Parts: sequence; C-alpha cells; structure tokens
Amino acid sequence: MAWDGGSVGTDAGDTAELARRWAAALAGGARDHVVALSAAEVTQLLTRLAAGLDAAARQGDSRAAAEIGAEFAEARFVGDEVLGLSVATLAAHFATRGLDAAAVLGAFGTGYVRAFRAWLLAEQESARAAEIAARRAAEQRLRDNEARLRFHAQHDPLTGLANRTRFFDELGAAFTDPDARVGLCYIDIDGLESVNETLGHAVGDELLAQVARRFAELAGPGRPAARIGGDEFVVLVPRAGAPSELAELADAVLRVLAVPFEVHGQRLTVTAGIGVYAERAGLTSPEELLQNADTALYWAKAEGRGRWAVYDADRQQRERTRLDLASALPGAVARGEFFLEYQPIVTLANRQAVPVAVEALVRWRHPELGVLGPGRFIDLAEDSGHIGALGSDVLTMACRQARRWHEQLGPAAPVVSVNVAAAEVEDRGWLPRVQQLIDDTGIAPAQLQLELTERTFMHTTGRPLQTLRILAESGVRIAIDDFGTGYSNLAYLGRLPLHVVKLAGPFVHRIRTAGSAGRNDLLILEAIIDLCHGLGLTVTAECVETRHQADRLLELGCDTAQGWFFQRPMAAGLATEQLTIAAAMAD
Repeated sequence: MAWDGGSVGTDAGDTAELARRWAAALAGGARDHVVALSAAEVTQLLTRLAAGLDAAARQGDSRAAAEIGAEFAEARFVGDEVLGLSVATLAAHFATRGLDAAAVLGAFGTGYVRAFRAWLLAEQESARAAEIAARRAAEQRLRDNEARLRFHAQHDPLTGLANRTRFFDELGAAFTDPDARVGLCYIDIDGLESVNETLGHAVGDELLAQVARRFAELAGPGRPAARIGGDEFVVLVPRAGAPSELAELADAVLRVLAVPFEVHGQRLTVTAGIGVYAERAGLTSPEELLQNADTALYWAKAEGRGRWAVYDADRQQRERTRLDLASALPGAVARGEFFLEYQPIVTLANRQAVPVAVEALVRWRHPELGVLGPGRFIDLAEDSGHIGALGSDVLTMACRQARRWHEQLGPAAPVVSVNVAAAEVEDRGWLPRVQQLIDDTGIAPAQLQLELTERTFMHTTGRPLQTLRILAESGVRIAIDDFGTGYSNLAYLGRLPLHVVKLAGPFVHRIRTAGSAGRNDLLILEAIIDLCHGLGLTVTAECVETRHQADRLLELGCDTAQGWFFQRPMAAGLATEQLTIAAAMAD
C-alpha cells in the first residue's frame, strides 16, 4: 500500500518513532480493506495523529483522543484490522513511556468506531440512494423504450400518422357509445404510382409525408388521421354532427391537396378520390363503416379525379344486384331464360300506320326478379364479356321468327330489326356466324336489319367497318340507332354502309305536344330528315307516344316510326296476329 513507501527516522523523536511503528503495523494488515493514501500523506497524517495522542495521553484528555480516533476513521483507514493494530501499537508505545493510556486509547477507539459507523451508514445510504436512482433511471429508460415501441407499433414510420392498428383502436373506441354518430372520410391519392415510376420512390415518399402533414393539420384534435395503405388515408370523426360536416371535410381535403407540393425541386399537384359515410354506432359496425366508406370511394374514383361521393344504401343494393346479374348471365343464356318481344315499326304515309318492320327487344325471365328489360343487363353483358353469347342467342331467335313470318305472311312478312353491340362486330367470328344463320334459316338478307348505336359507329373502322359493308352488299339492312345522342357527326352518314337512320327519343320527346315543340326543334328535325333523304336513307322515329308527334313527323317527311302511340312491345304470337290483320287489310 502507499504507506509502505515511507519511514520516520529515529532521530525525529518519540512522535516520529510512534508514527513509523504505527505505519509499519498498518502495512502488515489486511491491505484490501484499506483506502490507500500516498506515502507522504500517510507520514504526515500519522505523525500528526501520533503527536496528538501522545499529548492526550500525558494530559488524560479522552475527548481529544476520541476526536483523533474519529479523524483517523474519516481518513478511510477502515480495514478489519486497522483499529486493533493501531491500539496495540499505541498501547505498546505508551507502556514503554510509563503512561497509563487505557482511558485515552478507549476514547480513541470509541471515536474511531463512531466515525467509522457514521461513515459506513453514509456509504450505505449513498449506495442505497445510488441504487434507487439507478433503478429509477432504468425504469424511466424502460418506460421511454416502451413508449417508443408503442409509438412505432401504432404509427406509420413514413408519415408519423396513426397506422392501421391504431386506427382500428380509435374506431373501436368511437363505437363504445351507441348513440354517437361516427363519420369517416376514406381518401385514396390519385397517380402515386406514376410519381414513383417517373420521379423515384424517394420523391413519392416525401410527397406522401407532406400530404400526411396537411391531413393531420386539417383533421385537428379529436379527429384522428391515419395512413392505412400505400396511398390510402382516413380521417375519423368520432362524433359527427350534421351530414354537411363530412361533406365540408371532404371539400376541405380536396382544397388542401389543390395547393402544389414542393418535393426535391419538383412542383407536384395531387388529387384524390374520397368516400364519405356516417352512421349511428348502434346501427352499424366498425367493419361496415369502413366498407361503406370504401365503396363510396370506389364510386368517386369511377367518376374521375378530385371527387368525393357519399355512400348510399340504395345505390349499393343496385350495384350488388348488377353484380349478381352479371354473374348469372352465362347460366341464363345456357338455360334459355332470354326471350324476345317485338315492337312494330309502322309507315307514316297517309297516316295508315301499316307495320313494315318489327324491332326485336330482348327480355330476361329471371327466376327471382321476374321479367327484366334490356336496360338492366345489356351493359352488364358488354362489360363482363358475355355480350357475344347473348347477342348470338338473340339473333338466332329473331332470324327463326323471321323465317316463321315469311312462311305465314309471304311478301307481307316484316323486316326484323336486331340490336348489335360493338364487341360483336369486332369479333372475327361474328360475320361468318351471321351469314351461316341467314343460310340456315333461309330468310332473305333484306328481311334482316341490324341496328348499331351512333357511338358504336364512331369506333367502327377497319375490319369491323368492312364487315358491315359485306353484310350491306349482301342485302342486310344496316341502321344507326339513337342518332343524335352522341357526336352526331353528319359526315359519317355519307361514308357508312347505312340504310336507315333512327332518330333518338329525346328529339321526338321535344315535340310531344304543341306547347313543347319549339321552332328550333322542328328545324333540326327537318334538317336531319332532309339530309338523310338526300343521302338515300330511310328515317325512323323512336319513342312516339302522342298523336301530335306522329302528325308533326309526317309533316316533316319522316318515313316510319315506332312507339307506344302505335304499339307496345309484344310477344311473338300477338305480333303475328297484328301482322296478319295488317296484311289482310292491305289486301
């Protein structure tokens, strides 16, 4: 130890000799329990303490001896053998001097023990305080770590908004009050994939982060905003007020997005689709609320960019019915659930209203919904890719009926007009099927008329257009249906293989009564009819419902017409009776 390094010379007197012996005694003790001092510090301390004790022993001053004992302990001489070695060395010194120092040595020991005990208690308290502080620090670090883990578990790492897990927790909490009207805005950012592909994911990520900050500021306290998908966000309104509140929120979302974003030197504009739904918690569920808002979002995005839509249960039911019908179409065709009704097309000449043709109108005898008109399923058949099978079925039924009328009525048999979809004409196999069907049924090509909408003709070029020319040249009549509802490009009338122009219902509706017919309406109709006649085309007016319409159309030179004023669509048997009567009257 450090006190091994020095010695006190014998020429320094009794005090120096005592200090030397004292240091030597301590040096032989248990070193691992002694706080080390430097050699100089040991020599200085023990010399001073030895002098004090010597004086205390000569004077019998126990108080001074106790203070020296305390100072010795406070100097951290606190090993197991320190006190015993010290007392033994001091007692031997005083004995050789003939001094009775028992009381002084006792006081020295007492002072040492008391000071040592106080120091030990202080050390223990300090250790305990340090342990408590360390424990508290560890607990705080644990709490901080747990808080960070909870935050990361419940928040999106890119945007800092609540993630899907936290959102569902908030949503569940909002449903604890069954009377609360819970609202939701479901937001889907438009065109994020394009940003990622053209400018990189770093730009896309920063754009999302900026979008999220705007959403958080807009939502404010009490209306949690969350990111629940790549480009999908929600704003929850736990206690929605009037229905207009969510509409205003949706408008506000579109407004904040309309302000351009500055991202990595790029100026970007963002739009979004938004689905809105609100309902009392007791009347719905969290899952249903989210699903309905998502459905409304789908409707909004179907209408274009930067739009919002409110969920409507009636519309959803119609959409579900449409989906069910689309799924049932193939089986319905195979089971023969479709049938035709026929609406006469009459001549307007001399107000005789003699049937010269019939339009075949398809119906679906649905096993659960009853008889459905074409407006309920034709678009579905086109969108689902089943229009080819349905159209082939309709054309087959119509041609077979045309053959029966030919056999029954001979020259008085009507032209049978059948609607054809663009997808059918574009199918390479459609032309040979039509030609084969004409051959199989044995009808004259001129007894068949194919109707295509104006929109269909606008997109009919190349091979499909050549297909129509082939049919027209073989004698099949080609009609443009609903003329005037689309682009109304009059130049097409001179280039298409047409025989008939069918005026769209809205044109005819404008002249329903004398009071509803404007001068411009009559001029437009007259111009179209004159133009068609100049091109060698026949004009048929659809949706004629009043005598006034029929009279005006006759005056304008319209050739034929159809509508409820003349006859409603009817079954083939009833149509046969009407045609037979008309043929007999003509004879």
